[in-house]
Amino acid sequence: MRADRSANLMIEIENLRKEYDDVVAVDQFSLTIPRGEIYGLIGPNGAGKTTTMRVVCGLLEPTEGQIRVSGVDVLRDPERAREHIGYLSDFFSLYEDLKVWEYLDYFAHAYKMAESEIPARIDRVIADAGLEVKRDTVIHGLSRGMKQRLGIARAMIHSPQVLVLDEPASGLDPRARIELRRLLRSVRDQGTTILISSHILTELEGFCTSIGIMERGRLVRSGDIGDMISAGERLRRMRLRWLGESGAVVSVLAQHSEVSGVELNANEGGFNFAGTEEELSQMLRELVASGMRVVSFYEVKQTFEEMYMNVSSHEVM
Repeated sequence: MRADRSANLMIEIENLRKEYDDVVAVDQFSLTIPRGEIYGLIGPNGAGKTTTMRVVCGLLEPTEGQIRVSGVDVLRDPERAREHIGYLSDFFSLYEDLKVWEYLDYFAHAYKMAESEIPARIDRVIADAGLEVKRDTVIHGLSRGMKQRLGIARAMIHSPQVLVLDEPASGLDPRARIELRRLLRSVRDQGTTILISSHILTELEGFCTSIGIMERGRLVRSGDIGDMISAGERLRRMRLRWLGESGAVVSVLAQHSEVSGVELNANEGGFNFAGTEEELSQMLRELVASGMRVVSFYEVKQTFEEMYMNVSSHEVM
């Protein structure tokens, strides 16, 4: 991989394979994540997401493959690679008898941060995580959402360039999930690249810049969410609503070979369209010219969930 191209890549995984005895957890997995991305790794439980993340963080040794984080080879120089990584596992422990600031102070020292920098850094991550009013609160008194924020603050205490989060929204209520998204967007805006996993589609939709769909240890599809949805749309699905009788609708649609899957009900309906933009525009002109009183005529875009179901093997999530 060329050095000039790699300069903007924060995570590089090449042909990763991880075996546990006779079980292959990850197989021929390759992925690159540029600086500033929020990359969501999605797939059913057992797909290999956690294994992949632990290998990226240097916590597991792969059977085969190469991993670089911020240009550092994780296998050859794991200690230096971890200086660039903040990691929060799906199940993490907290020292329940410590206060919030004491917990962060402990990890700041564990990361061997300069003593003079620690107080200001603690203040910063507490503010970023929205924990100002909980600064002197003993951890066992925090809510589940507040504990999750504290876990992310701890992962960020040493100013890593890459943040790896394994199922961070698990067990959170809807409000806490919204607040978590806001926090991670703020972290990304500060220049941190984020790799986040989930087995719940709605946790990543509208939040990640790119996603990867993982199944049975392999990366099935990867890319920008919008591009992936567009690529999966073989036909436009159109919706139509009108006033009056439906005879004109049936007549006009029947004249177009590009139309299929017509479903009409009272004064509304839908159909698939395989033609061009110009042909679609012509169809609308014909509908209006026929005397039909069109109320609405629009395309229904494929949802994130539909795109996932189209490219996955439909395993239960």
